[in-house]
Amino acid sequence: MAVDWIATLQEQADFVMEVAKDVANALDASDLTIEQASRLYRMVELGAQDFDRIVELMSEHDMEEGFIDAADTIEDTWTNLSVATANRLRVMPGLEPIDIAPDDRK
Repeated sequence: MAVDWIATLQEQADFVMEVAKDVANALDASDLTIEQASRLYRMVELGAQDFDRIVELMSEHDMEEGFIDAADTIEDTWTNLSVATANRLRVMPGLEPIDIAPDDRK
């Protein structure tokens, strides 16, 4: 069965953007508990892992550069969400946030 990569990547991009909005709202909540932040972090990590499986499947095919670029953008968004949620978890008990330079993610 052939995969419609355009539709797949568009669905994934739409999904991660919705997750990003929800994560931003949750992280901005002043009453966010450590338990809630921890669940949010796990949810982000699961989403990133699910997308990693799509990237693995893509790597089995000879993909055009545009598809690779789109996948990279989606991966970067998942990485940013992961760092943001991890940092919220870290600062809640008084730890320093993680500082990842953009070049460190490649």
